[in-house]
Amino acid sequence: MGEEDPGAVFESTGRVHRAMIEDFLPEDWDWTGRRTLDFGCGSGRVIRQFLPEAERAEFWGCDIDRPSIDWLQANLEPPFHFFATEEEAKLPQEDGFFDLIYAFSVYTHFTDNWAGWMAEHHRVLADGGLMLLSFLGEGMLNSLTGDTWDGDRVGMNPVLYGYPWELGGPIAFNSEWWIRAHWGRAFEVVTLNPIQGGDPPFGHGMALLRKKSGTITVEELERLEPDEPREIAALQYNVEQLRDDTLRLREDNARVRAVMDDQREQITAAHATIAENVRLRQEMERSISWRLTAPLRAARTGIRRLRPPVGNR
Repeated sequence: MGEEDPGAVFESTGRVHRAMIEDFLPEDWDWTGRRTLDFGCGSGRVIRQFLPEAERAEFWGCDIDRPSIDWLQANLEPPFHFFATEEEAKLPQEDGFFDLIYAFSVYTHFTDNWAGWMAEHHRVLADGGLMLLSFLGEGMLNSLTGDTWDGDRVGMNPVLYGYPWELGGPIAFNSEWWIRAHWGRAFEVVTLNPIQGGDPPFGHGMALLRKKSGTITVEELERLEPDEPREIAALQYNVEQLRDDTLRLREDNARVRAVMDDQREQITAAHATIAENVRLRQEMERSISWRLTAPLRAARTGIRRLRPPVGNR
């Protein structure tokens, strides 16, 4: 009672994201003849909203979740096209294949591999092609980590390394200056909105990027910005977080060890009790009195068997 219908939420959020895409695209954008990639398409929440446009344009979707891709290929292909990806930054398309790539809640989880995927997306985009990304910025830090936003210290801030995907996985925060410095090496920053909606500030940021010509390498993307003191401040912030994570892990490990030690002591005590009971039983069975009373015990057992049931007396 009173709970939202998951199917209705799925459809409504898909429509919202489609509208957001079109709001960010240039006014002269035309879908006709374009090739678009929904990177991290999941089960097709957004791409299915472009069914009318799929008659005059190519829409591709990819995801690391194989069951979702299998379902999409069986149910929505054609008119759409789908393929599975791996964690390795590699796409099967040729250079300059797509005109637009959009990715919602994907770069928000890229930590060590963000530069590899950005270089790969740069490769498969046509010159002047567009990429629309959501990212975690000021609107999400406090709600996800409890920390207070300081854009001069955040930079590129990966957290929750190794966190299970079923619980959300690792996440990464990006500040405006860092995006312009690093993503800006491969793309012209057309629009950069650090908070998409919300009052007080809350929500993902959005970045619309236009591909610059030429090639880009992972090393170029990752290189620290020269003469930018905030790069060092951001690295120091990351180190502080790693230190805190290490201390928390040690405390957690100490609690686990204490529980394991207590359980080990209980198991040892239980084993000792069992061994003592076995020893006492063996001694009793070996005793003279036990052997002498064996006939009496056998007779008592026989008498019990000969006694009629209570109801038949």
